[in-house]
Amino acid sequence: MGSPQYQFSWRRGVQGLAEFHRGGIPQDTILKFRKGEIIFSQGDPGDCWFEVVSGTVRTCHFHLDGHRQLTGFFYQGDVFGVGYGNRDAAAEAVTNTILARRPVSNDEPAASGQSRALERALDSANQCIFLLGRRNANERVAAFLLIAAKRSSALGSIPLPMTRSDIADHLGLTIHTVSRTISGFVRQGLIELEGPQLCRLVDIEGLRAIAGEEIGAAIDNIAAVRQRGEFAGRGAGL
Repeated sequence: MGSPQYQFSWRRGVQGLAEFHRGGIPQDTILKFRKGEIIFSQGDPGDCWFEVVSGTVRTCHFHLDGHRQLTGFFYQGDVFGVGYGNRDAAAEAVTNTILARRPVSNDEPAASGQSRALERALDSANQCIFLLGRRNANERVAAFLLIAAKRSSALGSIPLPMTRSDIADHLGLTIHTVSRTISGFVRQGLIELEGPQLCRLVDIEGLRAIAGEEIGAAIDNIAAVRQRGEFAGRGAGL
């Protein structure tokens, strides 16, 4: 269940989380989801947005033919579900997850916080476009690992709680291609696998070279957006 500091009773947890966010979150906006639970469904009204306090979330768009398109992963400090009208994607908890629910508002000062959230949501969308713009599997997987390390504020090892199928769906690749690419990175000494859901970046510069020269700007933009949103992560030495 998430980070050790979040393994608590509901009542104590709400109090602790309010302190975690400098007392700024009313108790009725803290929500907890178990791994695999649906946070909202595609087509639901977009009357609120969410901030990840702990855990990992994925968003998926389901096409009429039943095909699932995984549109993003969201880590601690990320926001999702920002928008107006009905939701064009569903959101699910990849791990046990704690979220802060924020109502959509046109009033100040709430609107200013919503504006920062929209900026961070647009940054997440741009990262997805950046990943899909990579020319081959090596570039996409390398960029994915570097961006995941930065966005999850990982020190040392990167948690990868999502399945290989999720990663493949997100990157527009097959499961076999993702697994083969990750295995190739291990053989080349670029990464080490410390279990099925934990990865350590051994040669960051090597991964950057594979991902392409634009990766530096993409990572710098993540840090800048988070800092403006008062969620500067600890980083992974990237």
